[in-house]
This record gives sequence, structure tokens and C-alpha cells, in this order.
Amino acid sequence: MIQTVPFNRQNEAIQIFTPGQQIRRNLRKSVEDGIARNSALRFGSIIQNKKWPPMSNDGIPEPPGILERLGIFFMYTKFSYNNAKYTLFAENDSQCESYCLTKEQTFEKKCHWYFVNYTPSAWERMWYDNIEELQNKVCSTLTTGNNVDKTVLLMKRLVELQKIGKSQQHDEQYVNDEVFSRMFYRQRCFNSRTKTYSDGIEVFQLIEPLVGLLRDPLTICSRLDASRVPPSLYNGAVLLSKRHILLSISAPFYISSPLSQQQVMSTKDFIMTYSKSNVHPWMHGRSKMNASLTIGNRSNGKLILFDLGSSEFGKNVDIDTTSTRWFYEYYKRLDLNFDRIIAFEARVLNATVAWEQLPEDVFPVYTLINTGCTVTGKFNPWFTLQKIAKPEDHVIVKVDIDTFDVERTLIDQIVNDSAIHSLIDELFFEHHVLVNEMRAFWRPPPDPLSQSYVLFTKLRQLGIRMHGWP
Repeated sequence: MIQTVPFNRQNEAIQIFTPGQQIRRNLRKSVEDGIARNSALRFGSIIQNKKWPPMSNDGIPEPPGILERLGIFFMYTKFSYNNAKYTLFAENDSQCESYCLTKEQTFEKKCHWYFVNYTPSAWERMWYDNIEELQNKVCSTLTTGNNVDKTVLLMKRLVELQKIGKSQQHDEQYVNDEVFSRMFYRQRCFNSRTKTYSDGIEVFQLIEPLVGLLRDPLTICSRLDASRVPPSLYNGAVLLSKRHILLSISAPFYISSPLSQQQVMSTKDFIMTYSKSNVHPWMHGRSKMNASLTIGNRSNGKLILFDLGSSEFGKNVDIDTTSTRWFYEYYKRLDLNFDRIIAFEARVLNATVAWEQLPEDVFPVYTLINTGCTVTGKFNPWFTLQKIAKPEDHVIVKVDIDTFDVERTLIDQIVNDSAIHSLIDELFFEHHVLVNEMRAFWRPPPDPLSQSYVLFTKLRQLGIRMHGWP
């Protein structure tokens, strides 16, 4: 809890916030010298272990406190307390005004993000509303009318975004972004002084629309001539193409509602701050079902990959053919390294070969479970997920084990159990369905393509960035 105490010339209140007589003497002397007379003391922290000493009855400080009114800014950085070192210094009003105002927001409020809703694009809604009719003529629909134009717009933008890699933000939407669907998130802050919640900024982040076969729309179907599709767009349009996937770390975001009046950070500063972040705060430190839930700090969060149906990691091979390596290479390109990789593979692997293929930075974080996934017991992947993952972690799950009954049960468990789906941020699933275009590649499964649309939409509505896996 953040405390606010009145300014006192004799400085008795200072003892609430300062551990150690030396620091108290320094603060008292500053007050007596008139440095902070008729003003206030604001406290902030730059602490080596990134933790603020907890408050106790004997006067040990709690998280940063603010003594009301305008005034001098004191910051702990190097005094000794429980093996952490801090110093104390002061700046005048003009030197610290901007910093104080920014930090005061942090000191008084604890904020987190929560998922608001999923909004499909108009193009996706057309497919969703008519998918039963389009079930057996996906390619003929994709290759006619304005579906071709939208496919070209979509794939041009996706290829560009994957090439850039890092999520970019601009004040105005890119024209091709109209074909994308949107995930909306809102920041909610708790004011420890007033004991109230308030909503702040709302953003939406783009995600590829659910159209066609839920995979690269320029694969599977017959190629069109150059007058309709630029030949360069067919570069990379292979069976296992992942060009249609827009990961959160590459997806542009836009502000959908203005910052609240109580928000200190400007819209421009917000854009600049979060555009520099590869894993945005709404993709790890958020609650999906409870907007009042307190989430841990991302500084303690991990980047975790669950690859169900991983095969081998692969070495000197096309990364499109090896899922774990594809994720590894994509994230590494953005200076992101996985803290844990849990790989399930039912096919018996040569253990020596499997482990020798791993890069040095993967070896210590990699766990290979060389047995099939089960829907119950300890080989159910969600058993391990719930043991090792926390809400502040960024968790990616890929499901492609080519066993329809087990796959579908595992996915249903995600949908129906909030303890599972609240931990997953991005989900990839190759849903084998009964559709003419895929008969050459899939055994006849019982589900129609319409079930994929229903399932994927439901998972996105839960706040998971749901993607089709090729």
C-alpha cells in the first residue's frame, strides 16, 4: 500500500520511509536547512535488486511513498539495507518536475492490462457467416472477385511485417491493415490513495483474419496469373508456409481510445515506449477474465514455448520443416531467447542426435518429452503448463500431433478451463478437417471446416492469439 503523509517541519513522518539513522539525519538536515521547507518529499527508487524493502512496524520502508505538495525529489540509490546499496540525493523543482510527474503516476498507481474483446474484420465476417456454403469451394472463392485483391493486400502486408520482424506503431493506420482483425486490450490502474480502479488507455493489435483454409491463402489453391497476383508473392508459398501468421511481436498496434485525463504519459510517449518493447505488456501481464486481477511484474516473467509434435530441432535444414527451430529463429532475430522450451514428440528419436542438434543457448532450457501426449495424467501437457507457467509469462503453444481425438480433446480443455487458457498468449493448431482441398494431405477427420472457424473464433474471444498451423 502506498502511504501519503503530511509534510512536517520536524520531520517525524520521514522515519516511516527511511531505514537507518544516518539517512534520517540526512533528511532531517535537508529539511532544517530549508531545502524542502514548505514543500514535500517525493520518494522514488533505483534499486540494484529491483525490489523495494518491505514496510514493517519498525519503520522499514514500503514501496515508494509520496509526501504531498510540490517540492524536492529524493531518490534512494546506494545506502545499505539487507545487502542492497543505495544513495540519497535531491534535485530542485525545475530539475525533477517532469520526472516527478511521470514517477508519481507509477508510485500511486498499480496498473495492469486486461483483454477486452476480439473484433473480426469485415472480410473474416464474410467467411465466418458463409463458411458452411463455402466449405467445399474454398479455392474457387479465394481466387475470384475481391477475395483476390484482399489476399494480395493481406500477403503483401504480412510479408512486410515478418521481414521487419519487430512490432511497429504509427499514429495513422496503414491502408492494408483494414483486412486484419483486431484484439483489444485496456489498461486498468488501482489508485492506492483513493482505493479506486480507473481505466486508462485502450489499444488494439492486429492479427491475421480467419479466411479460406486458415493457412497461407496463396498455397494449396492454383496459382493465378501475374495480372492478378504479383509473381513475387508466390516466393515462399510452399505447403508448410507460415507467412500467414502474424505473431504479437510483429503485429502493429494502435491506440483506440485516448489516454485518460489522469494519465501522465502522452500518447506520443506511449507509442514510443511500447514500440520499443518486443513483448508488449498486454501480451504477458494481463488478466483475461477478471479486470481486477493483479498480475506480476514482467521483469520476473519468462518466455516459454510448448511444442506438441515437435519432431527434432533440426540442423542445417529448412526451418519451415521444423517447428521448434522456426520459433527459435524468429524470436532470436528480435533478440528474444526462450527461457523454457517443452517439446513433446511421440515418434522415438535418437536421443544423441536430438540433443546434438540444439544450439548452445537452447540446450540448457530445452526439455524433450519423447512420448505421446495424453488427455489425462502427467503426460497431459497442461499438467506441466500449470506447474511452470505464471500469468506474467509469455506462453506460446503449438499443437500438431496428428492424432485427431487427442488434439481435439486438448484444445477443448483449453477452451473450457480458465486455469489453462489464462496462461496461454499465442496458440497454433493444425485442425484437420473434412475439406476437399486438403484430402490429399489429411485423413478424413469428422469435423467440417466450419468447426475450425467456430473454434478459432472462440479462442480469440478468450484473449488468445489463435493461429492456424500448416
